[in-house]
Parts: sequence; structure tokens; C-alpha cells
Amino acid sequence: SINRAFFEKLGTYDSGFDIWGGENLELSFKTWMCGGTLEIIPCSHVGHIFRKRSPYKWREGVNVVKKNTVRLAEVWLDEYKNVYYDRINHDLGEYGDVSSRKEL
Repeated sequence: SINRAFFEKLGTYDSGFDIWGGENLELSFKTWMCGGTLEIIPCSHVGHIFRKRSPYKWREGVNVVKKNTVRLAEVWLDEYKNVYYDRINHDLGEYGDVSSRKEL
């Protein structure tokens, strides 16, 4: 969980993210790099229930998870983004303008 005021201070979610994927990573990087703490609580349990079908309208020909994680890499990973880009053969695709996110 996250404190609402801290979440808003961090810039909330990236409005350039498409539908689903990567928001958990972005929130973790922002928290870690902007003065928050990430805690591992060994006795805690977290569950996720997946639906039988997606409630989202997926766009044809767009890998939304890759688009979102490239946006994340551009903003938060500095020179380490190339480690990720090596894994995806530097096929970044269109990920939009991230300049406002870099200002955070």
C-alpha cells in the first residue's frame, strides 16, 4: 500500500501508460529513488484474482507491456536502460513523450 499524499507527490501513475503492465515497477522505482521505502514483509500474503477474460479493449498491433516498460526505462533507469533494451533487441517501438515524467 502507499500513502495517498506520497503517491501524489510522486506524480501518480504515468498517464502515458497503456491499459495495463509496468505500473507496479514504475511505482517501485519512483518510491525507491524519491525518498520512500520499499519493505519486504515475509509473513505477508498478497493475492491477485485474474478474470476469465480481459475487461480492457486491447489495440491491435501494440504490445502495451513493452510500450509501458520502455517508458519506465527511459525515465527511471538511466544508463541501465540498455540492459533492458538488449533483452528486447533494442526494438523500442513508439512509446510517446516522456519529458514530463523525467521532470519528476
